[in-house]
Amino acid sequence: MTKLLNHTIFILMLFFVQATIAQQDSITSNQLNDRGQKTGVWKIYYDNDSIKETGHYLEGQKNGLWKAFYRSGNLKHEITFEDGVARGPARFYYKDGTLWEEGYWNETHWVGEYNLYHANGQKFYEWQYNNLGRRTGEQKYYHENGQLQYAGEWQNGSIRGEVEVFNEAGEMVEKRHYADGSFQTSKVITTRPVSDQENTNKKILPFYGTGHYILQSLDGFKVKEGYFRDGVLQDGKHYFYNEKDSVIKIRVVENGKYQN
Repeated sequence: MTKLLNHTIFILMLFFVQATIAQQDSITSNQLNDRGQKTGVWKIYYDNDSIKETGHYLEGQKNGLWKAFYRSGNLKHEITFEDGVARGPARFYYKDGTLWEEGYWNETHWVGEYNLYHANGQKFYEWQYNNLGRRTGEQKYYHENGQLQYAGEWQNGSIRGEVEVFNEAGEMVEKRHYADGSFQTSKVITTRPVSDQENTNKKILPFYGTGHYILQSLDGFKVKEGYFRDGVLQDGKHYFYNEKDSVIKIRVVENGKYQN
């Protein structure tokens, strides 16, 4: 009987402490100043009483770091405010709490360094933005295993010059050239044939491009150039080399057929 009584008293005391903490929390948060403006710490809750958002108000405006949460309790995002405007470091998270993206948000756009992550935590994008929110400078993309996927230069929001393409093993497989933000040509990395047998030309990656391309070997030698349709050379040239890296034959292709 005594043990039951003590257990009941303990439960009542615990309930009293929790109620007191909740009451004190309500007193110290979600307050208005003498002009009816939100002030100090504010907490917003879901209908299940789990916290949804919390941060600080100053004269009715959000200021400083505000945090939002999923219903599970995991952090959803962290956004910095200045006089009610989102301006400052910002981070967004996947539902499991893994970081999704981060950077400096200035009212309507990202500024400076920006990173976006795969769900496994590996970096996906590594971009740079100018003050107008346009991508400028070196931009990088990554595979899920952490290997570089694309690398190139942007200027005022448009691709400029050459973009290098890598496979998941970290090997360069293509170089794409852009002008005025538009794709122009591509050098696709392949093996270098040493005979005129087409089946010796094994590619590192399947090539299905349509348009004007240059296929280039890993050691920098031109393999094919011209107009391709679905990866097949239609009009152009096919180069063959000997073991001393000298061209031993050039076969001309017209309408998809070798002419010599």
